[in-house]
Amino acid sequence: MSLSTPAAATEVPAGQRDRATHELRDRLIDAALVEFAASGFDGASTRAIARRAGAHQPQINYHFASKEDLWKATIERLLSEFDELIPLLAGAPPRDQFAAVIRALVEFAAIRPELNRIMIHEATSSSDRLEWLVETHLRWRAGPLLEVWDEVVAVGGAAPVPRELVYHLLIGASALLNANAPEARMLFGIEPTDACIVAAHADALVAMFLPTHP
Repeated sequence: MSLSTPAAATEVPAGQRDRATHELRDRLIDAALVEFAASGFDGASTRAIARRAGAHQPQINYHFASKEDLWKATIERLLSEFDELIPLLAGAPPRDQFAAVIRALVEFAAIRPELNRIMIHEATSSSDRLEWLVETHLRWRAGPLLEVWDEVVAVGGAAPVPRELVYHLLIGASALLNANAPEARMLFGIEPTDACIVAAHADALVAMFLPTHP
């Protein structure tokens, strides 16, 4: 008589379990970025995140140490996706490098408006989360951008924008249309994610920040 159990015969292979675990974690992050974008950190419910992901709330606790850990994972997902969108232009003229960043920002805002919506919630008041975001992710990204801007200014062709305002003016101008997409649709009857609108948006910002060739 065999002493083996049916469970042993139908055990899920480790690789398949790992894939399922990874896919569930990804779904939780996808759901979280929607909820955090809509309601902010404090307003977002882990129950709603689990429901959107087709999961159970305890599964969030399995994959993430805390709600804040899940929030950080959503930020890192979004910024990693943005980094992949920026073309490698080492050695290119500063103007071309800055224009490429503008176009990447506009394109990403159309693809992932959630990042700017999360920032609107988070950046309006000081918090440990905002400090982590600035020190871990934003400062080292803003620094090189401003260095390229300085080079554009040095060779000529930059708009008369004070250095300390460049970052926020650029982020706001590239992201607000998509962050406020329902308003744009209602007010002007446009679809901000339409390819023609995205291209026109990027062209306009390049013309505004880089109005002339040196």
